[in-house]
Amino acid sequence: MKKEIFFFGLCFLTFIHLGASPLWAQLQTEFGQSLFEKETETPETEPAELTVNAHISNTFNNHIELGLSVDPYTSSLAGKDDPQLSGLISRFGINLSGDLPVVDKLRFKLQYTPQVENYTGAEGKLSEFNAFSNALSTELRFQPDASLPSIVASYQGQHLLRTSNVYNNMEHQFGFRFGRVLEYTFRLHRFDDEETRREDFLLIGSNTHNTTARLQFGILKQMLAKLEYGLEHSSYQTNLNNLILGVTGLEDNERRTDLRHIGSAKLIQVATEQLMFQEEVNLFLNRSNVDFFNFVSTEVAASTFYRIETGRWLRLRLSRVWIDFDGRQILDETGIVREGAPERSDRQIGANIQLNWEFNQHLTLNADYQVTQNQTNEMDPFLDFLNYTHTIATVTLRGAY
Repeated sequence: MKKEIFFFGLCFLTFIHLGASPLWAQLQTEFGQSLFEKETETPETEPAELTVNAHISNTFNNHIELGLSVDPYTSSLAGKDDPQLSGLISRFGINLSGDLPVVDKLRFKLQYTPQVENYTGAEGKLSEFNAFSNALSTELRFQPDASLPSIVASYQGQHLLRTSNVYNNMEHQFGFRFGRVLEYTFRLHRFDDEETRREDFLLIGSNTHNTTARLQFGILKQMLAKLEYGLEHSSYQTNLNNLILGVTGLEDNERRTDLRHIGSAKLIQVATEQLMFQEEVNLFLNRSNVDFFNFVSTEVAASTFYRIETGRWLRLRLSRVWIDFDGRQILDETGIVREGAPERSDRQIGANIQLNWEFNQHLTLNADYQVTQNQTNEMDPFLDFLNYTHTIATVTLRGAY
């Protein structure tokens, strides 16, 4: 019985993270100079260019949740006393990129990025997530005039192969972009062997449409404002087991669909040539045909960016996040939902520090440390693991040739 309730909790946590996966992408910190970076338009007169980059990284993660909701009778991770698994993720990847003119004002870019991932830790059980990925992206860029934004059509495909092949999946992404002002993306995500794979929420394919509009303008001489709004629609497949159907309230063969509003407002100040500040507010509103997935997340954050010299910089980001669920009443200490029970809400505080150090034009070191503390109003002791501290530390060495 305890094992079943614990598994329920693991599923409960996984729903939060998977349902809010676009939120995680939204809240990712901007990287270094991208705080001010405008889109670089390559003149059509530039010759063809081939670049080769490689990276090797090691990441310590004390809260690895990948795969925790899989079938408890077949997964090596099921039934563990501590769902907060610690492990080391080692990655090695190569990026081959070609950029060449096609005709006047039209350029074609092709990029291929294979990567190997190795998981160690948690008594060796994480090794089933060792992976090899192939990512191929193409981009066709047309710029009718140097004073106008470019028009870009793009495609990206990625195939992920894990040691446990039930997690193998393919993602296709098609995009159209007008400069950085307006962008549309269609994402198709499917797992291999759809007819035979295990029923599991993490292994659910989806179709996602996203449209994003951006506005950027200067204030006085030392300030820059950025506004962004995105509208996203996702439709999920229906291979869910009875436990997950019961938790979420989905009917058998009912398809979950979500509509998301994603907004962001940022204000950047240039104090000196080396010192910059940024304040931001991020909003993520998810509305689903299933109440269980309705929630709103609000983040406020402040960043400081210090440029030591070209290619060498330091960045600190502090954040506070409020997550409120509309369709999840909390359980009391006995594991029962009582009449009039409040709905679940989480509060997070986070800190992130990044250091980038360019030794020369061919070799760069990046160190990234982030910590997030989550506190929930859940009262059931079996859900106490939702009060956690999540630490991720990554060291990456990049080579460019």
